[in-house]
Amino acid sequence: MRRAVYSVAGFLALGFVASCSHDRVLAAGRNYRVRVVDGDAQSAPAGSLLERGLTVEVLDAANLPVKAAVIVFRVEGRAADGATIVDSIAVTDVHGRAAAQLRLGATPGAVRVVAFPQGALDRGVTFTAAATVGASISGLLPLQVGPGDTLSIAGTALGGLTSAVEIGSTRVHPVSGSDGLLRVVVPDCLADGDLAVRVLSGTAWTSPRTVRYASRSRVLTLRPYEATVISAAALGTCVTLSTEGGAEYMLIPQLAVQGTSTAAIVVRITAGGAATASLFAGQPARATGLLSAQAELDARLRDEERRLAPHLQDIEQYSESMPALAVGTRRTFNVIKTLDGTQFAPAVGQLRWVGEHLGIYVDTVAAAAYSDVELGQLGRLFDRELYGTVTETFGPESDIDKNGRVLVFLTPRVNALVRTEDCGQRGFVTGFFFGRDLLPSLPNSNAGEVFYAMVPDSAAAYSCAHSLAEAKRLVSSTFIHEMQHMISFFHHVVARGGEAEERWLNEGLSHIAEEMASKLYEARFPPPTGRSTPEQIFPDSAQPFITPQLLNSYVYLFTTPNHSVTTVEGSGSLEERGAAWLFLRWLGDQKGEAIYRQLVQTSQRGIANVEARAGEPFGSLFGDFSIALWADSLPGVPRASIAPRHRFVSRNLRQLMARQALIAGWLDPFPIKPVRVPVGGYAEGSIMPGTMVFGSLGPFSPSQPPVLLGYARQDGSAFGAGDGAQMAILRVK
Repeated sequence: MRRAVYSVAGFLALGFVASCSHDRVLAAGRNYRVRVVDGDAQSAPAGSLLERGLTVEVLDAANLPVKAAVIVFRVEGRAADGATIVDSIAVTDVHGRAAAQLRLGATPGAVRVVAFPQGALDRGVTFTAAATVGASISGLLPLQVGPGDTLSIAGTALGGLTSAVEIGSTRVHPVSGSDGLLRVVVPDCLADGDLAVRVLSGTAWTSPRTVRYASRSRVLTLRPYEATVISAAALGTCVTLSTEGGAEYMLIPQLAVQGTSTAAIVVRITAGGAATASLFAGQPARATGLLSAQAELDARLRDEERRLAPHLQDIEQYSESMPALAVGTRRTFNVIKTLDGTQFAPAVGQLRWVGEHLGIYVDTVAAAAYSDVELGQLGRLFDRELYGTVTETFGPESDIDKNGRVLVFLTPRVNALVRTEDCGQRGFVTGFFFGRDLLPSLPNSNAGEVFYAMVPDSAAAYSCAHSLAEAKRLVSSTFIHEMQHMISFFHHVVARGGEAEERWLNEGLSHIAEEMASKLYEARFPPPTGRSTPEQIFPDSAQPFITPQLLNSYVYLFTTPNHSVTTVEGSGSLEERGAAWLFLRWLGDQKGEAIYRQLVQTSQRGIANVEARAGEPFGSLFGDFSIALWADSLPGVPRASIAPRHRFVSRNLRQLMARQALIAGWLDPFPIKPVRVPVGGYAEGSIMPGTMVFGSLGPFSPSQPPVLLGYARQDGSAFGAGDGAQMAILRVK
C-alpha cells in the first residue's frame, strides 16, 4: 500500500499563522500533546539569557514520546523590548524533549513565549519570564583615552572582576572593580575616534557609552607567557616590541578568514629592517593524482547535498510510519554504485539485528560475512555505545520513516565502489551517509536514516581484502563520523530549511564525533587499565577513534602555512581535517563541549556559526587558538603559567604529538618548527587563508632598542579588509 505524502511548500517560513499547513516532518502535529517540563516562571536581569532552557515534552496519541518533532518557540506580545529566542526551531530528542534559550529584552518587564509543534499552533504551551533591572553604565572617566590608560566605568550591577569590558571590538577584563565601579587598562592598537564601551555582566551586555580613543606608538611590554593579537594594519604604527631582559617571542602571522579558494598569499614579516632574510615553507604544488576513494565519495555526496538543499521546499515528505522492524524480513535499498554518487543499483538486505536505536541489515549476497553472534557484538557497540555518544554530543537525528531507528546496511556494494586493481592507488570506501535518503520523494531515496558500510572480505571477492577485525574497527569509527553528518544535514537543511554546513566545519565536527567515542573509553579505562602496553596514552578500545585525529593533527602542524582550518578543497585533506579538529577541540575546551550541539542545531554556517555560538569575533578566537598550538604544555613550564585561553584543557598537545611521532617513527617529537625571524631583517613565504605560520624572534642583546614589527604582502602592500590579517605575539622568555 502506498504511504501518504504531504506537501512541504511553506514549511520553511518562520512567520506562522494557525491556518497554515506545515506538514513536512510533523504531519501528525495536531494529534500531539505538548507539555511544559522546565524553564517556566524564571526571572533574570534585563538582557540576560535565562539560566534554564525552556523545555517541552511532546507525546503522541498513545502517550509515548515523539522523537525528531520540530517545535517552534516564539516570543509573544512585547517583542519590541528585544526579548528573543536564540534559535526559534528546536527538535525533540529520543525522550520527546526539546528546549530553547530565551534572552530577555533590554528593559524590565514580563515576557511570554509560546512553544508549539510545527504547523499546529493550537497545540502550543506558554512560558512566562520576568526581566528585572539589569546592569548599566552611568559614566566613564576619562572621556578621552589612549593605549595603556586606565578607564574607570561607573554603573550598577557591573559584575566586578567576573565581568568583561568591550572597547570597540576588543574585549578586556577589569584589573579591579566592584558592582558599582570597574577599572580597565585600555589596549593598544584600537581604531582612532569614538568607540563604544559596554560591559558583559553575567550573560547580559549593558547599553553602550562612548569614549574617544587616540592611538600613539609605545613599547609593548609583555611578561613571560603573556600574549596579544594585533591586526596587520595597526602593527607597524601602534607598538614597538620590548627587548628588555633578553626577551624572546613567538610571532604567529595569520589570515583569520575562510577564503574563496585555497590560493596562497606571499607575505613578509619584518623585525626592524630588511638587512637579512629567512624563508618559511612555501606553498607546494598541489598533488595532481586522484583523491582517495573515500575522499572523492565524501566530496561528491556533500556537494550533492548542497545542491539539493535550495530545492527542499519542492520536495514531498513521507509521514506515515514504516512497518515495524522484524528480524528476518527483507527490503530493497538503492545503493550508490559509482564514486561520483550519481548512479544507483538495487540491493536486497535482510534484517539480522534490531536494538533500541538501530537495526542492521546485511546484503543477502553476503549473508555469511557476519555470523549472528558477530552482528550482535557490532550491533550492541553501535546501539549502546556509539549512538548515545553522538546524539548526546550533537542532538537527535531525524526519524523520517517513523520507525525510531537508524538503519545500518552492510553491503559489498560499498566494497565494490573501488575495483580490486585500484585499491593500492585509491584506497577503499568504508561507509557513508547520503542526505538524499532524508528527502523521500527524490528518485533513489531510501526514505529514512541509513548508514551504508562495507562487509568483511578476507578473500578479496568484492574488492580490497579486509579481515573481520579490520572491517569492524573501520566501520565503527566511520559510523560515528557519518552519524554527525546525518544529524547535521537534518538540523541544518530538513528541520530549519537552511544550507548544508560548510565543508571544513562539517568534517571537523565529524572528527570531534570520533574523539568523543575515544573519550567514552578513556573514561571507562583510566591508566593503566585496558591497555596492551604500559606506554599507551589511550586504552585499546579508544585507538580506532583517536588515532586518526592525532595523525591528521601532526601532519597539519608540520606545515601549517600550506593547509587551512577553514578553506578546503574537495572533502578536505588529512592535514585540513586535522586542522579543523584541533580548532574545534580548543574551542570546546574554552566554551564547553555543549558548543558542538549548538553548532549543529542551527541554520547558520561556517565562521558566522562559530561566532554566534562562541559569542565573539572569529579573529579573536583564531588568534588565541594559534597561540595555544605553541604554548600548550611547553616543556619545563608549569601548565598554570599559561593562561587557560592560550592552551588546551582536556588534552596535552605536546605529549600527544610526541607519542604519535614515536609510533610513526618520525624524528620530531613536536612538528611545529618556527622559522627564525632575524632582528633587523625579515621572513617571508606563502600562507593560505585560514591558517598561520610560526616565527621565532630573539633573544635580544642588552643594547638592542625596541623593535618595530611589520606584516604585509611581499611587495609591501597592505592586506585587504577581508584578508583577516593579524599577528599573535607570545613572549616565551
